[in-house]
Order: sequence, then C-alpha cells, then structure tokens
Amino acid sequence: MGKQAIIEALRHYFSTQPVLKAWLFGSFSKGEETKDSDVDIMVSLDKSKPIGLKFFGMWSDLEELLGRKVDLVSEGTLLPFAQESVERDKILVYERTK
Repeated sequence: MGKQAIIEALRHYFSTQPVLKAWLFGSFSKGEETKDSDVDIMVSLDKSKPIGLKFFGMWSDLEELLGRKVDLVSEGTLLPFAQESVERDKILVYERTK
C-alpha cells in the first residue's frame, strides 16, 4: 500500500474513531519509506469521549488495515527531542469537521 492509499485509509478509519486530528510522520511523511517501513501516526484524541482501551484497539485495527507495523502515539506524549522531529516532518492526514 502506497502513501496516498494509506492516507485515504487513515481518513476513512479515523472518521469512525474518537480522533480529532491525525498526522503521518517518519519515513512515509518524508517519502523515504521502504517495503519494511512501519507507519508512524500521531493522533489528537477527543477527550470528551471515553477512550480507555480504545487506543490499543485502534493500534491493532490500523496494523490490520494497513498491512504494516504501526507506531501510534497520542499528541503530547512524545519526549521533547522526538517531538521536534515529528513537528518538522508531520503531515496532517485527518481533521474532524464539526
């Protein structure tokens, strides 16, 4: 699955989840992915909805949907040095409209 197909799959999937925004970062955002690359995704969660274990369910769902290992992180949980890299490379792939 190529970058554009992944973005479309993420848009559709996140529209059914308690996610406000989602960004692709890492090798896919930089166009440096290989056949073995994982998909790095950062999400902003809708805190007005119960999340609980849903986050881990999303991670599993995304790996199955994309057919690749997924690194799913919640916005605000990265260490400062990692956040700087993500901020530089991230691409907004989903934003919930009201």
